[in-house]
Amino acid sequence: MARQADKVPFGYEPEPEPAAARGSIWVYDSFEAYAVQRLERVQELADRKNMAKLVLYPLHEQTLRRMGHKDAEPYYRRADALGQLLERVEPRAETLIDRWEGRRKKYTPMDTAFRYLADKYKGPHFVYATLDMANRIAAFDSFEGWIKKLRFFVDDASSSSDSLHPKLEAYAHRWELVHDIPR
Repeated sequence: MARQADKVPFGYEPEPEPAAARGSIWVYDSFEAYAVQRLERVQELADRKNMAKLVLYPLHEQTLRRMGHKDAEPYYRRADALGQLLERVEPRAETLIDRWEGRRKKYTPMDTAFRYLADKYKGPHFVYATLDMANRIAAFDSFEGWIKKLRFFVDDASSSSDSLHPKLEAYAHRWELVHDIPR
């Protein structure tokens, strides 16, 4: 089949095609204090970073207790409230709630949860966490291995502490502080 020559004006440059969405952001949190504004904030971040999936991963109350969060609501209440919250927000990227930890019904170490999420969802992988949760994650021994494989987005809004864990300070080049996301 013969090719046809196209005529274009001098200096014409085709518009660049938008990059295809890739990767996933995991929101690793208890989701107790989440409101519509915070969920929209996370979705705007996923949209700005051109992520294919936004995975909301609520933690089981046993996991939260081991992390030092004493009075956590039951898992099913937080997961159901998150589902209702998600219905009120118009998603930009594909957003889903991963209920694996609820099916396990017990403490799930961060390492196990991250391996599960890395196996299930396509990379590159990013983790969105509040400053308090990021400090708790950094306290684990396996943090150094994971910070080399993942990128972190740390949200400092409504944080009870301003101090950073020493491991977070050491790997400051592997995470990004999320203030206000430009619209």
